[in-house]
Amino acid sequence: MLKFTTTHCAFSDDSKHESDRYNSLALVTLEVKNFLSFNEELKKILEDSDISDEFKWNKVRNAKYRFAAEKLIDIVFKNKIHMRVDVLIWDLEDNRHKNLPGRDDSENLVRMYYHLLSTTLSKRWPISNTTWQWYPDEQSSVDWNMLQDCISNKRHKCVADLFGQNPSFEQVSIQHIQPSNSKYYFFIQLADLFAGMGAYSYGNFDQYKKWEQQKNSQLSLFEDRNKRLVEFTNSKQERFRVIEKFNKMCKSNAMQIALESSRGFKSYIPSNFINFWLYEPQHEYDRAPQKINKM
Repeated sequence: MLKFTTTHCAFSDDSKHESDRYNSLALVTLEVKNFLSFNEELKKILEDSDISDEFKWNKVRNAKYRFAAEKLIDIVFKNKIHMRVDVLIWDLEDNRHKNLPGRDDSENLVRMYYHLLSTTLSKRWPISNTTWQWYPDEQSSVDWNMLQDCISNKRHKCVADLFGQNPSFEQVSIQHIQPSNSKYYFFIQLADLFAGMGAYSYGNFDQYKKWEQQKNSQLSLFEDRNKRLVEFTNSKQERFRVIEKFNKMCKSNAMQIALESSRGFKSYIPSNFINFWLYEPQHEYDRAPQKINKM
């Protein structure tokens, strides 16, 4: 069991859509005093769902993992006063990334992690008398040395050119950063669920809408008889059911998280306990980092 010496804790994971177009990060944050009870809830869900290894979004291919995903989402809504989930999504086909020679995706991931962490810890939680421990998934392709340097120094050159300085984040106290094995950290698995769901909602939006229409029998009986119903794999259907349920829960809780209008999950009230944030280039010079030719 983790031993905390801080007031708050954070867990994170990143995901990439199967098309390689959409990437995402999810950060789960909470007060340390609530960790034990929430951790036991997550553990029980996975045990009751007969998931002995670990939960991952890319394993949602059958009813067992779909039910587990829905129960994990329920936990977040149940504990919404004490827990946050922030998801940052970026599109490799936007003006910041597309056709950029020698694009450095590893350093870009560092910057996105910095952006999500700095914004969440400085703007979504109190700064005064607050200290943090952060446990990101160690399997990430991120350069941990660079990221820890960015986070520790707050003004590292890797973020200054893109995001500028965040005076509020300079006051945030992060005392411990420990890349960890998600198999033993249920909150990292929860982050994986939201990161995967965020990227998937954009990468498969058109297919999701087609599936939804067919499921709800909205296709006209008088349409061209040569048209056939689209067949979806089991994994797509199970993931679409998770997205559908989450979308309905957001609407019933007045979360103002769009799906249809944004063609993927996007929050309009970032301060809400679940925040999907589609990154958009800030200005014409906002470009992903490029690898330096050392020859």
